[in-house]
Amino acid sequence: MTRTFELLDSLPTQKDNKFLPPAADFETDFVACTTIESKQPYSEFIGDLNKSESDVREYRLIRLPNGMTAMVIHDATESKACAAMDVNVGSLADPPLYQGLAHFCEHLLFMGTSKYPKENEYSSYLSAHGGSSNAYTDLEDTCYYFDVTYDALEGALDRFSQFFIDPLFAPDCTDREVKAVDSEHKKNIQSDMWRQYQIEKELSSPNHPFSLFATGNYDTLSGSAKEQGVDLRAELLKFHAKYYSADIMKLVVVGRDSLDQLTEWTVAKFSPILSKGMTKPMFKGHPLTEKELGRIIRLKTVRQQRTLELTFSLPDIKPFYVLKPGRYLGSLLGHEGKGSVLSYLKKRGWATGVIAGRATTSAEGFDMFKITVHLTESGMEHYEDAIRAVFAYIQLLLAKGPQRWYQEELCRVSEIEYRFMEKLNAVNLAMNLANTMQQKYLPPGKILPDSLLVADFNEELLEWVQEFLNPQNFRILLAAHEIDVEFNKEEKYYGCKYRVDAIPAELMRDLRAELVFEELSLPGPNQFIPDNLAVKATEKAEEPAKEPELLRMTEGLELWFKQDDRFLLPRGNIQVKIETPRAYDSPLNAIFNQLFVLILNDILAEVTYDAQVAGLWFNVSETISGLSLQIDGFNDKLPQLLRILLETVKSFAVDDTQFETYSREVRKKLENAKHAEPYNHVQTNTQYLNQGTMWRYTDKQAVFGLVTKERLQVFVDTLFEQARVQMLVLGNFSEAEALAAADIVMTTMDTLPLPEYARRPARALLHNFGSYVHHEAMPDEANLNSSVDVSVYVGQTEDHEERVLMDLLLLIVQEPFFDQLRTKEQLGYLTYCTGRKYSGGPMSLRCIVQSESNPAYVTQRIAHFIRGFRPRLLEMTQEQFDKYANSLKVRLEEKLKNIFEEASQFWKHMGSGYYEFDKIDFDLAVLAGLKKEDVLRFWDMYVDPERACSVKLLTMTIWSAKIFRPSVAEMAMYPEIVIALHGCFLRDGAKRLTLEDVQEFVVALKDSKATAAAAAAASGIATGTATEAATETEVLQRVVELFKRSADESLSEEDLAKAVAKISEPTSYVRTALAMALESPPAAAAADHSAAAAADHSAAAAADHSADHSAAAAGGGSAKCNGGNGAAGAIGGDLANLGAVRTPGGSWAFEEASKYKSTLCLSGAPIPVRPLKPKYE
Repeated sequence: MTRTFELLDSLPTQKDNKFLPPAADFETDFVACTTIESKQPYSEFIGDLNKSESDVREYRLIRLPNGMTAMVIHDATESKACAAMDVNVGSLADPPLYQGLAHFCEHLLFMGTSKYPKENEYSSYLSAHGGSSNAYTDLEDTCYYFDVTYDALEGALDRFSQFFIDPLFAPDCTDREVKAVDSEHKKNIQSDMWRQYQIEKELSSPNHPFSLFATGNYDTLSGSAKEQGVDLRAELLKFHAKYYSADIMKLVVVGRDSLDQLTEWTVAKFSPILSKGMTKPMFKGHPLTEKELGRIIRLKTVRQQRTLELTFSLPDIKPFYVLKPGRYLGSLLGHEGKGSVLSYLKKRGWATGVIAGRATTSAEGFDMFKITVHLTESGMEHYEDAIRAVFAYIQLLLAKGPQRWYQEELCRVSEIEYRFMEKLNAVNLAMNLANTMQQKYLPPGKILPDSLLVADFNEELLEWVQEFLNPQNFRILLAAHEIDVEFNKEEKYYGCKYRVDAIPAELMRDLRAELVFEELSLPGPNQFIPDNLAVKATEKAEEPAKEPELLRMTEGLELWFKQDDRFLLPRGNIQVKIETPRAYDSPLNAIFNQLFVLILNDILAEVTYDAQVAGLWFNVSETISGLSLQIDGFNDKLPQLLRILLETVKSFAVDDTQFETYSREVRKKLENAKHAEPYNHVQTNTQYLNQGTMWRYTDKQAVFGLVTKERLQVFVDTLFEQARVQMLVLGNFSEAEALAAADIVMTTMDTLPLPEYARRPARALLHNFGSYVHHEAMPDEANLNSSVDVSVYVGQTEDHEERVLMDLLLLIVQEPFFDQLRTKEQLGYLTYCTGRKYSGGPMSLRCIVQSESNPAYVTQRIAHFIRGFRPRLLEMTQEQFDKYANSLKVRLEEKLKNIFEEASQFWKHMGSGYYEFDKIDFDLAVLAGLKKEDVLRFWDMYVDPERACSVKLLTMTIWSAKIFRPSVAEMAMYPEIVIALHGCFLRDGAKRLTLEDVQEFVVALKDSKATAAAAAAASGIATGTATEAATETEVLQRVVELFKRSADESLSEEDLAKAVAKISEPTSYVRTALAMALESPPAAAAADHSAAAAADHSAAAAADHSADHSAAAAGGGSAKCNGGNGAAGAIGGDLANLGAVRTPGGSWAFEEASKYKSTLCLSGAPIPVRPLKPKYE
């Protein structure tokens, strides 16, 4: 493949392009300056940046002496500072022999610098100051970014800049991060998105780097390096030295500090980055040539889905930033209103959605335009007819020619959107701007408005782009789980089966001929573009109201209102929850509600698409309490949209075609649920055992046969007979308009009020003392990964101090957890620690890992981390504690950015049932009084297994079908650490090893150590040498002998030697698990300790069980309940009677989650923290 550093206008696809604008001028209007403090040189743009009039941030565009362009942004109200660095090189620059090298560079770059050699120095600093970081590698960009508390920006920038000045790429980190890349790839193997993307790449021109494998894995990196006899790290250093140059880097820094201060730091810290006098790497040709076009690709998906994708080869159209032809064509071909392609296909039951636009797989020098059709089962049979309909619309566009009025309408909407633009999240702003600044044809004054503004009308240019949408210039991809063809190829990295054929001749003849479809037409004028943009409030309040006002409170309606006094924009937000108990009172009704909403949205699509184009947004969704409607956007036409939504709800009638289409869609979603990632499964299972009422996908599948059109219609007809409406109106509205909006809802719905006793508020489940383990096989048998979710219950949501301590503890734990289990131990790409607060119930500290490793081993490593964390808390200095406390303070004080955020915050407090609108003030007051000793006390009270007197532990595990999973009987017989060690042996190739073998091996080693210790004691030998009889070397020899005896017989001598070398490494999974096994107490002792603890708590709890249960029923969410979960002395029977087993370590292990759930008590309904007194009776 050919690689050059040519300018875009010299490439074959653009050479003769008369529409190409001149390259952006980054010389004119830049003046020489020096920084205020250090007097370092830089140049500053003094022209107009064309900032939105509603944007309160201040911007400065500068160029550093090394050629780097940077944007510094001052925001006086931003509680978080951040930065993003976009390096204009990505996976297209991968050497063919080391595919994934750009991605690998992104991973390893974070592993220490000469100035800050500690590999987790950067992440530790950010974590201690309430921050986080991440990065991504795209085709032509690698973007690194972070956020941090506003007062810690300088330190973060200093550490961040060193990655681009003098990274270490430490040798000892190389192999670990290759494994991280490999783990990330394996996480995606069952993802249809990644599988399809790689098929597209594989079937592109082999002469273009687009055809390479961008993610990379162990084989393409370390494996390939070994085959070539080179050092992978050396190749990485070459890649970094070649491409990481200041010339092709764009930096954005956002902070509360002044522009001068931000400039000072930026110039001082980033000017030392080397400038190599280069431009970004460019690549001749196009990924789609004549050889790749005119083909139909059929591929088999993992999930139940049916996708038709038409891909057209285009020259690069990104330089046409003013007109944005891709947006113009995409809005017409992807239109959902009357006369559209989607409307035509939906009437025939062939499709549920159409998306059109410039492909995200485009890059500088080439473009692709994609039209994606989500087909139904019937649509699969008529996919050729669907293609004919698309081309008929394309012919219509060509015949009618570019529409000036339509482009002007798009311009008008974009002008309104930009003029009244809402504030973006700072990190997203930095990332977007850093990437936007890489566009070679985008002048400085167009950088800020580029994402929104559309301007100008160029008929000739639009005609030129439209002409590329022709039958000679596209290919078809048809993806489905069930396709009636014989697949003859398999993709290398994902194992995806596919076949490639020429597009059928008859279809091609039709596409070349004139296609006339009477139902297809261009859209009409948009009636939802706002006319009135006046703002009711004339000035911002010095202290905006912290809560909405309750206007009405009846059995049938709860209405809250707040006029915007914070943003002063012509925008509004209306939230409506229609509460009806029938919606979720059974799995069947839950399906009906889901089906109702899907069909409802299908009906609404055609009549509301213009509203979405005009800057209005709505969401209609089913909830466990009924139906939710959210509406957001320019307030002028929001009431009109609200009325349309409600009238459609009320007049709902089931259509045969729609029922057939969407009942199959629901069934497909239920079938696809098993293909969710393992970490999604464990989190769902955790939610199931903490939420009072929840139907799993298997519960719904069991009753799906009862779903009929007639039953659905009866369900909808009776769904709102009795209902309660909860409503929030916020934004550029008057009180009268809020009351009028409520009248629209109540008049249109015309429902009887729902009595208080009939309501079904969400309730949490209350767990018992002790340890409970759920184990389940991964439903997707092809998935390589397993997952573990450990929940440690830590106090009550209603307790102000405990919930603040929970948040503070999370800040302290998260980075060390990630660093130990993800970075150092490489357990899995997805490794994180989070928290959960259950309304009306407990809080939990959750540790989640998705891994190829045995879940028992992962669970043991999480437990080991928890057991060893207390010394960190003891050693934490006051200064360190203050940093964490300040980080939480900054997070709590974070300013709301837009009306939607404010509405969401109010709505969350309303939905919780507590109405704690002043929660932040309470939490800040509590935080101010906390000391580091309080964190240690909190840890000791709830988390530390040696000190906590009330440990409640729930461990959810999902086991891949690719690994051995112990039976219930084996879990009762063998200690968890033995099962963990056994799994580690199996993973490394000891396929003939049994649990009994491992148990005997561990017992023998322990006996050997005990005998040696006793002999040493009798001889008066010091304890330090008492284990000489079982030295580390001897233990390793025994491990190797055991491994060789039980290794897979199919292993060659070479492979066996490699496996032995692997398990002999000090940090190998086998040696780590064995060390834990030898440290663990005898199983009987562990079980006795656990049972004794459970007995103590059960005895205490039994005395007040009745009173606590009554309190829970009356609304006391913090009640204790033991409910007969098998702890010694508890009321009721033994969990063994429900199929659970007691493990040697004292935990209860179970497979049937529903049976265990039935033994738990419900919390009481949340009690409001304030009296709810309406303004109007």
